[in-house]
Amino acid sequence: MLIPHSRPHFDERFSQAAQAIILSSHTASGETTRQLEQALMQQCGQLDAAAVDSGTSALMLAIRALQATQTLPIQRIGIPAYACASLWFAVRAAGCQAILMDCGDDLRLNPEQAWQLAPSLDAVVLVHPFGMVEPLVSEAWPCPVIEDIAQAAGALFQEKPVGSFGAIAIASFYATKPWGGAYGGMVMGSRAMCDAVRMMRNPDQAHLDLPYVGHHLLSNLHAALALTRLQYAAWENKARLQHCRWLDLQLPVALQRSIAQRQEGNAFRYIVRMDGCMEGDVTAKIAQLHAVGIGAARPVQQPLHHPLQPPLEGAEKAWQSCISLPVLSHLSLDEYEIYAQGVAACFH
Repeated sequence: MLIPHSRPHFDERFSQAAQAIILSSHTASGETTRQLEQALMQQCGQLDAAAVDSGTSALMLAIRALQATQTLPIQRIGIPAYACASLWFAVRAAGCQAILMDCGDDLRLNPEQAWQLAPSLDAVVLVHPFGMVEPLVSEAWPCPVIEDIAQAAGALFQEKPVGSFGAIAIASFYATKPWGGAYGGMVMGSRAMCDAVRMMRNPDQAHLDLPYVGHHLLSNLHAALALTRLQYAAWENKARLQHCRWLDLQLPVALQRSIAQRQEGNAFRYIVRMDGCMEGDVTAKIAQLHAVGIGAARPVQQPLHHPLQPPLEGAEKAWQSCISLPVLSHLSLDEYEIYAQGVAACFH
């Protein structure tokens, strides 16, 4: 038995929601999609929302919406170097240049390096990584902020929901995310910004002189799954939080990196940091964990270094030392036993 790194829990409620859409004969974008947009507007305190087909599309379209609504050119986009590669590809798909920002030991942005880059940026993507809150999201930036809440959805910071800080917020409904159903994404912000996204997501209703339009509508079927997940996301986060606290009891104190130890954020990931290890040691440790039934993984598959530039120190160090352990909302007693024995064998 291998306990997977991610395992979304789907029960009868999801089956009923999907069946209702299928029986309605309206699986394409429609009223259910609009209900999801309204739900996220309320959740994140934004003025408007436009559902799209993925989180990657949400970022690409948000950048293009900025280009369409801002008087100054949008070309240089700051993104974290220790993050999902979809950020890099979304920025490039928008015709922009990705400017990499390094992370600190806590895997969030290095503030000193970020502020050095800030004056040269036309926009910045601030990611709440691995369920943690990125504190720089509440600071005054000299450029528009796109707030990526995909991994920290539902978290609070300074008594405000994540997604309410940036000029634009983007979310993902990919299956493994806190608000995941199967696929989908959301762009939230001003009416003008979301109108620009709506014009670009449906070729059948777009002006022919627009520089970019694609098929990016979110279907009712995917929206129904995301809406169902949203209804139970708080309960699932509490269950994952209990899992994180259980892991705290299993691991040596020096390795504990639980989100449960933080006042903000959610329990999306549990990351241990084996500082001092070489790359091969982390690879070997993940293989050892798999051998005892724990589907551990690197938090990021590759740091976003340009091949012609030297790697950023913080991101490279994180990639060589960090391991993400499974945090699931549903585990059987047998799985808990396998997990406890495996952690003891690999980390003590």
